[in-house]
Amino acid sequence: MSIENLDKLFLPKSVAVVGASNRPESVGSVIMKNLLEGGYQGQIIPVNPKGEMIHNLQSIKDIPSLESAPDLAVLAIPPAAVPLTIQQLCEKGTRAVIIISAGLNTTDSQTGLNYQAQALATARKYGMRIVGPNCLGLLVPRIGLNASFSACPALEGKIAFISQSGALAVSVLDWAMTNSVGFSHLISIGDAADLSFPDILEYLSNDPDINAIFMYIESVHNRSAFMRATLLASKKKPLFAIKSGRVAEGAAAAASHTGALAGGDDVYDAAFERAGVMRLEDLEDMYAAVQFLAYTQKVKNENLTIITNGGGPGVLAVDGLIKAGGHLTKLSQATIDKLNSILPATWSHANPVDIIGDAPGERYAQALKILYTAPEVGDILVMYVPTGITSGLEVAEKVLATEVKEKSGRIFGCWVGGNIVWPGIKLWSKVGLPCFDSGEKGVKAFMSVVKSQDLLAARNTLDVAQPELKTVKKIEAQAIIDQVITEGRSTLTEYEAKEVFALYNIPVVQTKIARTPVEAESLAQGMRAPIVVKILSNDITHKSDAGGVVLNLKTPAEVKLAAEEMLDKISKNFPHAKLDGWTVQEMVIKPNPHEIIIGITTDPIFGPALMIGQGGTAVEVIKDSAIALPPLNLAQALAVLSKTRVYSLLKGYRDRPAAKIDEILQVMLQVAKMVIDLEEIVELDVNPLLVDELSAIAVDARIIVKPRQIDKPRLAIV
Repeated sequence: MSIENLDKLFLPKSVAVVGASNRPESVGSVIMKNLLEGGYQGQIIPVNPKGEMIHNLQSIKDIPSLESAPDLAVLAIPPAAVPLTIQQLCEKGTRAVIIISAGLNTTDSQTGLNYQAQALATARKYGMRIVGPNCLGLLVPRIGLNASFSACPALEGKIAFISQSGALAVSVLDWAMTNSVGFSHLISIGDAADLSFPDILEYLSNDPDINAIFMYIESVHNRSAFMRATLLASKKKPLFAIKSGRVAEGAAAAASHTGALAGGDDVYDAAFERAGVMRLEDLEDMYAAVQFLAYTQKVKNENLTIITNGGGPGVLAVDGLIKAGGHLTKLSQATIDKLNSILPATWSHANPVDIIGDAPGERYAQALKILYTAPEVGDILVMYVPTGITSGLEVAEKVLATEVKEKSGRIFGCWVGGNIVWPGIKLWSKVGLPCFDSGEKGVKAFMSVVKSQDLLAARNTLDVAQPELKTVKKIEAQAIIDQVITEGRSTLTEYEAKEVFALYNIPVVQTKIARTPVEAESLAQGMRAPIVVKILSNDITHKSDAGGVVLNLKTPAEVKLAAEEMLDKISKNFPHAKLDGWTVQEMVIKPNPHEIIIGITTDPIFGPALMIGQGGTAVEVIKDSAIALPPLNLAQALAVLSKTRVYSLLKGYRDRPAAKIDEILQVMLQVAKMVIDLEEIVELDVNPLLVDELSAIAVDARIIVKPRQIDKPRLAIV
């Protein structure tokens, strides 16, 4: 991450528009119009090869003709012209550029390089920062800067928005103008050749006049830089994100159970949570949160008091609050007694405080004054439902006058309806407080802020401890994996996988290898029955599904017969599979164990991700899992495990005692350490890990490897 020269981008004293034009509806013309109409007080320099007057400003024919270097240049020119223009601007001394132009990934037939690569190489040589290419541009309303071709301007405010989609940014601007919501910054990063989320987040998170930062994300380009930036920024500002592609059909499941359960979107969820980024479902969620945070930075807690003149809308707001995980404040008897003294006898006598449909503004004001002084009351949602008796504007005036006098900073509004209540809603925005047109939107916004605060608090608590690891033997484990790769294999045998597990202090069933049925019989003679026999083949992924696992064998003769029958079955059903032998092991006897799966998959965006959930042969059917990014400490591991449904069972129920949860957590830590140390591991399954009240033991193990890559950091969190 680097914020070098970002002041030139966000606080420029002069802006050149390269490709400025008078041609109506051209990008160069719209950018000039937006700059001139936005109120920007710096110098605006149109650059046009004809040297004509552009929007009543004298243009400069080319970059070398500029008297001095502009702080910022906006390029609306053909992609082929971009590399030379960047070179000339760098030599002139410009250190920030917005490339509006698309199509820079076209290859230059003369140099063999694409235009983007040429421009980026030059910019990096001189320390120039680039927004784009293929972007809408940049708006900084506080200085009147609208260096974009947006159809909508932006009001000044305290919300920053970074978007990978220019079209979405315009839609957000249109909504914000209608709802009187302002922005400190709106940045469309487009293809993000240089500046992306990490650098911009670092810069914006240090701005004291920003309440929150919102992001629209299509993909993350640099996993470690993104995680590092969000981890730091979320400690300073609330961070919110919409990530498109929740149901990306292109993300095919891997062959392992873990790959089937850990979809790419689940990994994004885990990454956002680890980084302190509150993920929003859709634009409606984002609009609600933006509208709330445009006026206030935080809420007191998840307990909410609702005052309303309409019972039905109040109940709907309660439904939304509870479904979102919030709680209604329980009013004390002292507070109820005080409300009794000023409200009609028919008021609700509880929260929501229904003050009846004929409530004028003064009744609202009196009830609010009592709630302000009640020690149990935190944030307050004030709702108004239009009636033929009262005026929404008059109620708003009284409510807001009370708030201005008391300065509680704890209220937000909901004026339910449309045209009738709009004057009241507008009055809230003039005073600088959020007001919504439905209770559901209001409580959704409120809970988004609550959850964001809770997320940061959890991160501050969970992330401080160091992992408590048992001793590992990395060198010996690495030697096993190196040998597998040397032999040209990608899958460790079950025996090899269990060896690696044991070297990482993960409890495993002792396993021996037989090359023939007779050898299997011989090995069984030294074991305690019952015995388990499994096929040993890298060509068959799920042995039990292929009939390659037999349990509860009582005698060595049964072991030999089972191995022979497996050989016959595999030869018929999998004629091309190479059978390397059989594994023979004592069967784990646990009367009523829990079956847990712990696995590793390699996500294309965030790298290695750990999965934990309910295991067994029906693991894909049950689909009970949670995801985390390594490294992990015990607190983080427990937080992930607690998200699974099986966690409730592990704590014990009826006559079934609680499982040894600490041992599950320890295996999670050891697996996370293993995948950090052994960079060749791309997939891993411990399925099942059998757990009861006494212990945990890995019955089956699977590891897939490939030669390590050194072109970029493998881990998201380094």
